Amino acid sequence: MSINLAGLPDLIARQDDDDAWHGFWRSGASAHQFWLPTSPGDGSASYVVILPLDKLLELRAEAVVCLWRTLVARSEGSRRAHDFPQQTRDRHILMLRAFDGRSAGASYRKLAEVLLGFEGRKVDWDNDPRKNQVRRLVADGRYYVRGGYRDLLRYPIRLSDR
Repeated sequence: MSINLAGLPDLIARQDDDDAWHGFWRSGASAHQFWLPTSPGDGSASYVVILPLDKLLELRAEAVVCLWRTLVARSEGSRRAHDFPQQTRDRHILMLRAFDGRSAGASYRKLAEVLLGFEGRKVDWDNDPRKNQVRRLVADGRYYVRGGYRDLLRYPIRLSDR
């Protein structure tokens, strides 16, 4: 199949110093990015896609199929669901709230009262499992704020071990 990459409507392209060519193309609701070692010639040409066999192969293959379907004027089809389960979404919300609260100077006990519904005295707090739960929430929130959010972009594939 011949494609005129340089002639795509609304294409944003730039060329590096070493003649590599980066393209960003938005078509409808989709956005596609691609890289070529040299700039494409004028007119149509055939291209080959090289995918490394790594942990992100599924995501890359899905992106290639999506690009191809868009180029041949077909619907994207059903894309793999990257949505988090509701429980995971709720936990991430709690993580960020706990991190924000701790950054604002709130104690772990106060965070547990507000976020986890803890009610009790100091003796109750020392033996309550929510004490460790709120500490884990703050630690996980800190991880995501300090760069771990990139893991969310590749969900459900996990690359790093903390």
